[in-house]
Amino acid sequence: MSQLPSRHARRARATSPKTHRPLDRRSLVLRSGIVALMAACGVVLADLADAQQPPVQATPQAGAAPASGPDQGGRLEVVVPPPAQADGKPQDPPVLLGADTVTFDEVNSLVTASGNVELSQGARTVRADTITYNQKTKVVIASGNVRLVEPSGDILFSNYAELTDDMRDAFVENVRVLMTDNSRMAGTEGERRGGRLIRLNRAVYSPCELCKTDPTSAPVWQIRAARVVQDNEDHEVRYRDAFIEMFGVPFFYTPYLSHPDPTVDRRSGFLTPSFRNNSDLGFGVISHYYWDIAPDQDATIDVGGYSNQGLFLGGQYRKRFENGRLQLDGSVTQGEIPNGTLKGADDKRWRGHAFASGLFDIDETWRWGFNLKRASDELYLRRYFNIRDEVLTSRAFVEGFNGRNYAAVNAYSFQDLRWGNPVQEPYVLPEARYNALGEPGSLMGGRWSLDSSLLAIARPGSGGPDTQRLALQPGWQRDIYSNLGFVTTVEGSVLLAGYTSQRFNPDDPANTGNDSVQRLRFFPQATTTVRYPFVRYGESSFQTIEPIGQISVSPKVDNDPAFPNEDSLDVEFDEVNLLMPNRFTGIDRLDGGTRATYGLRTTFQGYRTGSASLFVGQSFRADDTENFRGGSGLDKKSSDYVGRLDLRPAEWLDVNYGFRIDHDTLKPRRHSVNASAGVPLLRLYSTYTYVDQTENPYVVERNEVEQASLTLASQFSQHWSLSLSHSQAFRPDAGPRSSAGVLRYQDECLIFETIAQRDYTTIQNGEEEGNTIFFRFVFKNVGEFRTPGISAGFLGPSGASN
Repeated sequence: MSQLPSRHARRARATSPKTHRPLDRRSLVLRSGIVALMAACGVVLADLADAQQPPVQATPQAGAAPASGPDQGGRLEVVVPPPAQADGKPQDPPVLLGADTVTFDEVNSLVTASGNVELSQGARTVRADTITYNQKTKVVIASGNVRLVEPSGDILFSNYAELTDDMRDAFVENVRVLMTDNSRMAGTEGERRGGRLIRLNRAVYSPCELCKTDPTSAPVWQIRAARVVQDNEDHEVRYRDAFIEMFGVPFFYTPYLSHPDPTVDRRSGFLTPSFRNNSDLGFGVISHYYWDIAPDQDATIDVGGYSNQGLFLGGQYRKRFENGRLQLDGSVTQGEIPNGTLKGADDKRWRGHAFASGLFDIDETWRWGFNLKRASDELYLRRYFNIRDEVLTSRAFVEGFNGRNYAAVNAYSFQDLRWGNPVQEPYVLPEARYNALGEPGSLMGGRWSLDSSLLAIARPGSGGPDTQRLALQPGWQRDIYSNLGFVTTVEGSVLLAGYTSQRFNPDDPANTGNDSVQRLRFFPQATTTVRYPFVRYGESSFQTIEPIGQISVSPKVDNDPAFPNEDSLDVEFDEVNLLMPNRFTGIDRLDGGTRATYGLRTTFQGYRTGSASLFVGQSFRADDTENFRGGSGLDKKSSDYVGRLDLRPAEWLDVNYGFRIDHDTLKPRRHSVNASAGVPLLRLYSTYTYVDQTENPYVVERNEVEQASLTLASQFSQHWSLSLSHSQAFRPDAGPRSSAGVLRYQDECLIFETIAQRDYTTIQNGEEEGNTIFFRFVFKNVGEFRTPGISAGFLGPSGASN
């Protein structure tokens, strides 16, 4: 392989006179000049005087003159096959040359192709206005609108380039590189070595698009470095003495920086470190290392520490199998979390968390999986990861799907993270179920169903009773459509359930007792629902009015506390369960007796835009019941009124309103509003919830919960947006709950956020979460950087900030 001349030699290129001969059939340039130019690609290395020249094929373009040369007005295209390899190695791909004119300077041994010249071999291509090959120095010179296309897909642009005869080494002046993901690099000069390295001096890199009105202005962000090296074998871009600039202003310096090139989906290496600040933990720095173990598995290792706590270790592991996936997540540290455990404030010990999840196929029908979540103490996840779950749920399961049949066996374990909660969480082992659904019309014109379940709950120690339950509920349903337009749904079911319980307290099933009981339950139920929809079609919309009536018949049930209650501890009466056969959440408590329910549903739908719907309903019971607690809306013969309004007249307004109104006083017992209004320039989001949980209607002081949240968002430009949010409680303890503000910039290469938060939550002993302000940067192809949280004292008393 020939070597490029030195830089000084390139600067002082001789300009000796040339003798040019135009290409035609009589000059026999196919025997000399073109073959010599092909030799520039390493395919033909023969001397001009060698009589054994490889065959040359001249292929004119469609509509062009034959290979008689440009003197007949055609474009010359030449294909030179590679020489046979004596050692049996695979042959190099052929060399392709396209040009308008090819001339040969016999005195200086120069072959020149000009006019839209394209020289290619395999995936590597050179395009230029002129390409000249010097037989003496074995150097190819391309000038004028030079484009070098790399096998990776990257394109190098310049006005001047020098290449060796195999095109693997090159020198380029004022080079610009367009990468496969539209990222760009530019440098005063560049070199390509061994077909592997592209080295740019005094270069810049940016994945951002250039300004359309002023392409010479600085992009949103860029990396400016003394040297940039793109390694096409390791698929890495490396920088020396690099500054990261925002809008042309440098704000961060590093002596060394690297990131994968656009062809890499993932690879091992250090990720951007995380900087954190917490009033209890202190200042923290966490380094992240990504380990690409194999195509089917990888891991992330976290190492760092906090000034007030010490060393922190963590990580994640992920693996794909042919039949499933596995993910592990954990951390460990040694330190104390003030007031974080019952042992007191000076409890310095090892703490951590462990999460694990997996899902695996057994065959086409069955699969199994698990989801494990555990933490060392109540505040660990909140302090270190800002995870605010009140209860961690662990589950292991096996389940199967076969047509309309479903079967599952589950096991559950719970960890309560609520501070000071004395209730011991139970273990559920097993919770099994089998559900089957017949084909429509398969049984007396309708379809049959079967629901069965097995439940076993254990409470070690004195946490409450141990309960086992076996239930079977066959059912049938049929829809009947009359010629008059009535739609009638007839359905029925029979519940068979058996209970056993140890350490049971008949007077208070939630607490531990001394009895062991066995109970049986038989509960048939039949329901008929009639709907009569009216539809009116207009020029721009259609409307429907649908009256609904329902009769439900079943034995009157006294939900005796002698029966264990594991799944029906509470009931929330609303428009969703108004027409359900059982308004309880499970089957341990039943909604028996004879009752009638009515409702009215009306909708408006525009053909292009605009919609509205309203549903209201109420139910009547034939007999009094004590199955429902006071204030539930179902504790009397006549239920409360329930309904829902959905309103969306246009894109600028969307309102969802659910309500429950006392049937005697017509006072609201529940309001729930979710609304948004406005345009992207200014849009308002709001939620409001009011619930009256008072059981005794005659008390003066009512048990009410009322709170609201408000968010104001503005997309005030193509890339900039601002959002402000606040959550406020009104009853029973009035006061703010949280506030936040986010200023966001986002384009194709950068996400920048300024985030201010205020958390008014009191954890225990009067300790508040506090305030924080931090900045977040996400640089395309480089990574994410987040500044430490800054305590915002001007917002009020400061606490923890993450």
